[in-house]
Amino acid sequence: MNFYKSKLWKIKREKILRHDQYECRNCKRYGKNRIANTVHHCNPLLEYPELRLESWNLISLCGVCHGKMHDRENDVLTELGEFW
Repeated sequence: MNFYKSKLWKIKREKILRHDQYECRNCKRYGKNRIANTVHHCNPLLEYPELRLESWNLISLCGVCHGKMHDRENDVLTELGEFW
């Protein structure tokens, strides 16, 4: 089963978004307010599956910021992704 379709993930994702008040944490650092619609794994899921549901490893992001977290061609974290 795909992890992102699991009940555990859906519950955790909603909890993280609610905790962050549905605001993008990266935008908030710069005084911007954007609605978060994605929960990002700071330590990538494929490399660290054991951290997949750890709250400290998850942040709420808008689509734009999530796209800046890792190179979409090779899925390697960018400098910004490494920061988080």
